[in-house]
Amino acid sequence: MGDAAPAEQPEPRGARCQLFDPSMRSVARRMRTFQQWPRTAPVSARDLVEAGFFYVGPRDEVQCFCCGGVLKDWRPGDCPVVEHLSFFPSCKYFRGKDVGKEDVRSLQEIFDTVDGQFLSVLQGIVSEDTALPSEPEYPEMVTEEMRLSTFENWPRNSNMRPEQLARAGFFYTGQGDVVRCFYCDGGVRSWSFGDDPWREHAKWYPECEFLLHSRGREFVSSVQETFSTTLLAPSQLSTEEQLRRLQEERMCKVCMDKDVSVVFVPCGHLVACEECALNLRLCPICRAVIRGSVRAFMS
Repeated sequence: MGDAAPAEQPEPRGARCQLFDPSMRSVARRMRTFQQWPRTAPVSARDLVEAGFFYVGPRDEVQCFCCGGVLKDWRPGDCPVVEHLSFFPSCKYFRGKDVGKEDVRSLQEIFDTVDGQFLSVLQGIVSEDTALPSEPEYPEMVTEEMRLSTFENWPRNSNMRPEQLARAGFFYTGQGDVVRCFYCDGGVRSWSFGDDPWREHAKWYPECEFLLHSRGREFVSSVQETFSTTLLAPSQLSTEEQLRRLQEERMCKVCMDKDVSVVFVPCGHLVACEECALNLRLCPICRAVIRGSVRAFMS
């Protein structure tokens, strides 16, 4: 006979998976670890516990009791469940495995406690059958890891973290602080302190299918409503901010250099310069098929 080895016995259906730290499968025990949790942290201890984390420190570092995954540097707007699924998608805590957590709620129950704007993100990550309706403009940048790898020469003095940009679908073009969405080809530049990549994505490219699939129509509509309200009340903005927004509005959303000068028909969007418009088949804003164009002259 050869060197064949006996096949491994299949895992019993009711067997529990191996946990990184079985002592922390209790919600109450994980909650007790957060006694020294920073009061200024942008996410709550309760949300972190529900997502399977316990506090290890220093600062805001937490760890999953099931997969052992560690996360830190939390930012305003972060959702612990979403971050957990994004960085550790194979964690059995969210895969219906028996981890012996009698007092831990099901994934659907966790969904019910999360802000509605994150629901589509969670469902999109968990469901492997969900697919985007069309092909991305840059299929080679479809993974967050690949997009993140383009930020090797990202300006060190920038206020934006490459991880945030890559997560929101952007990759670095290598020019200034210009990034592009791998799916809709929408470009954004001139990042300022406090900018949120997801909100900027929703502000300028509300019909991007990756954006809608990731954050949901409700989130995009909310951003658009806020943006429209701000445009109607420019007096509330500083002169510097008004100038920056005016420059953004007049800038070609494709080359991010020249001024817009072509109106697309039938959607009516004015978003590209004459040179870039010649190479477009779909409108960068609404993704509608371009049937014609009209030259516009900015005063």
